[in-house]
Amino acid sequence: EVFVVCDAVIVLPYDPRTDRVLLVEQFRMGPFGRGDPRPWALEPVAGRVDAGETPEDTARRECAEEAGLDLHRLERISSHYCSPGCSTEYFHLFLGLCDLPEEKRGMGGLDSEAEDIRSHVIPYTRAMDLLRSGEADNGPLIMCLMWLSMERDRLRGIA
Repeated sequence: EVFVVCDAVIVLPYDPRTDRVLLVEQFRMGPFGRGDPRPWALEPVAGRVDAGETPEDTARRECAEEAGLDLHRLERISSHYCSPGCSTEYFHLFLGLCDLPEEKRGMGGLDSEAEDIRSHVIPYTRAMDLLRSGEADNGPLIMCLMWLSMERDRLRGIA
């Protein structure tokens, strides 16, 4: 048996000038189904690749829809199967270089997709604290933050 699923794009918006990231918070059925006390998950921006779209197109569209962001540039983090033992789902992870708004919280998502998305702009140091504390408990967020920790100096140097 195999679950046939279309590709997904995951984008961690990062402002190298201010050294801040944007995370979205959404209710997720997986944690809820496990009885996790935090079913509202902190995540990068994410969405499914529509027919005829490239992963880069999807990254830009989803950042605009979920967080009202216009990305300057995309940095590819990885492309990989998320669970190759049972699923065709393929993830395309990016870091999205952008100017993040000054406000710390916002709302996003499309009414037509019944999205209820809260955005949080946080300093890089707080994002790294999420890794250490275990609050960052989903694979794409962990991978994006670890990649950012390796590439941060380079990105800040060209900002």
